[in-house]
Amino acid sequence: MTARTTILIGLLIALLASGCGAASREQGTQPPTARPPALYTVGKSLLGVPGRARVTLAAAPVTPLAGWLTPAAVPSPDGRYIAYNAWHEIRKDDPALSWKDQGISQGDPLARPSIRLHDLQTSADKPYVDGGFSLAWRSDGAVAYFQGAERQYRAGVPYVGHIVVRNSVGSRARRWTTTDDRYIVAGWAGPTLLAYREHEGEALDLLALDGPGEVRVLATNAGLVAISPDGSDALVEHGPETGPPRVQLLAVASGARLATLDLTTVDPAVGVVSYAGDWQGSMAVAPSASGVAVFRISGRTIELVRAVRAAGGGGVAEPRFAGGTHVTGWKSTSSGGAFVDCDRLTGRCGRVVPLPTARGVNGFPTWRRPVYNPSRPREGGQ
Repeated sequence: MTARTTILIGLLIALLASGCGAASREQGTQPPTARPPALYTVGKSLLGVPGRARVTLAAAPVTPLAGWLTPAAVPSPDGRYIAYNAWHEIRKDDPALSWKDQGISQGDPLARPSIRLHDLQTSADKPYVDGGFSLAWRSDGAVAYFQGAERQYRAGVPYVGHIVVRNSVGSRARRWTTTDDRYIVAGWAGPTLLAYREHEGEALDLLALDGPGEVRVLATNAGLVAISPDGSDALVEHGPETGPPRVQLLAVASGARLATLDLTTVDPAVGVVSYAGDWQGSMAVAPSASGVAVFRISGRTIELVRAVRAAGGGGVAEPRFAGGTHVTGWKSTSSGGAFVDCDRLTGRCGRVVPLPTARGVNGFPTWRRPVYNPSRPREGGQ
């Protein structure tokens, strides 16, 4: 996935959403308890930190090289740090214009991705990885991230590099991959790191990394919906490119297929599902073609519990369980993004308002993204 592709897709979705009047319809069906995620960002603002009205970050968390295959920002297991992806524009690149029209040639440096670390105790906000993006935090404090072969993202040049792991924030980085490629870190499943390898045409392989040089393919042409609470299994999605749209349950340690659900056999409102969902207890949630799809996973069976439709159509990105029967996520709008709160029992979704305003930076609209750690198990074994 390139930065230009991500921007163009985001802007197209935003225009479609605003053109269909999605915002007004969402407010019309808004549940009275609509609320944002527990922790989230609006531009450079971090909101939801206990005892703090707002925390100002040094840069706006964005992930142009990964979309939402990986969180824009991830809290540390002990709650002290927020690691977030940042993007420094070297040269203005208007996605509405061709590179030729802008005088940009192949290989010209356009931007520099980085990972920053904000200390919630001291308010220090420092660069952590210069020339890298996507980070996963293990329950014992180990950190994994993608380190680019060079710091700068260049026009028309694949941004390749390696996945490295540190045993703690300040320890020495150790390379886990053997060949440089286009990787995106997704999350820890116990001691195993799950990550994507991107091919031409943006096809994705889901990889399992068990240690330095120990890399295997867990699933091809697949996206990671969520990791089981104990970290032993992964729920993945396959689109129609490889057969009927389906979700599969895989054993992380062996890659064994434990269960499959053909989505053409359930509520047509589901259509297809996408990556970056959530899993709590026996329930999992994923973005769907019309909103979100809620599944029950028991033993070796996957069952659709409900297809929740969001006003205006289209999927709800990065849905997270938010207590009780609520699921929060976000949808693209003309202003960059709006949080949506869905009740999986009533099947109603409402747009969360009001939200703080902010200005877009570096050619990006003001994205509103949840801050979460998809790795499992969480600290304390939950």
